[in-house]
Amino acid sequence: MSIRLQFDRIPPGAEIGPHRHEVETLVYLAAGEIVFEHGPELRRRSVVRAGDALYEAAAEYHLVRNESTIDALALLAAVDGAPARPEGLHAPGSAEGEPVRRREGARIVEGPGVRTRILVEPGDFGTDAFALAEVEVEPGGGTGWHRHLRSEHVIVVFEGRGSVRVGAIEETLEPLKGVRVEMGLPHAIANTGRTTLRYYVCSTPAADPLTDREDVDPPT
Repeated sequence: MSIRLQFDRIPPGAEIGPHRHEVETLVYLAAGEIVFEHGPELRRRSVVRAGDALYEAAAEYHLVRNESTIDALALLAAVDGAPARPEGLHAPGSAEGEPVRRREGARIVEGPGVRTRILVEPGDFGTDAFALAEVEVEPGGGTGWHRHLRSEHVIVVFEGRGSVRVGAIEETLEPLKGVRVEMGLPHAIANTGRTTLRYYVCSTPAADPLTDREDVDPPT
């Protein structure tokens, strides 16, 4: 399976849908606020704010609308080759099946110079297609060399500047730049700027980014 990403900029007053996707989709709202209507006759309504993650079930009709006064920036992830999920499948136990993970409720893991906010855990929304985290690296900090043995990762930078090395290849990181890291490839991310480096990490198949980690030596 491979992650496919799409950026949508939704201006104030814009409405998208009703429509549906053939595969399940995970939306991270990077900026602004949107209203998500879904379910029978679109009667269920959730307000999604910056930093929240929204799950769109495969084959379920839904509508997205920007009722605010600023643009909303949404980052959509879908998994090529993933089987479709049953219509209307949402997070167990959430109010009226609300398909949202809130930024303020995310699990936070602190490390030396690195903070990881895990928004979507393996098994959330009844699927193992996605896991989603937001990572902040302090100036001069970094992740160290490591690899993930069970999942592919896609990284998108929102704030700050840095570098990523994947094997012998090095790339500069800057806002809205994306990098794909294939399963098992050694890599390391460093903050080379003067402000916090903040980036999005989506993995498939879903795996906890902290436990699906093996530290390795830098390549020679």
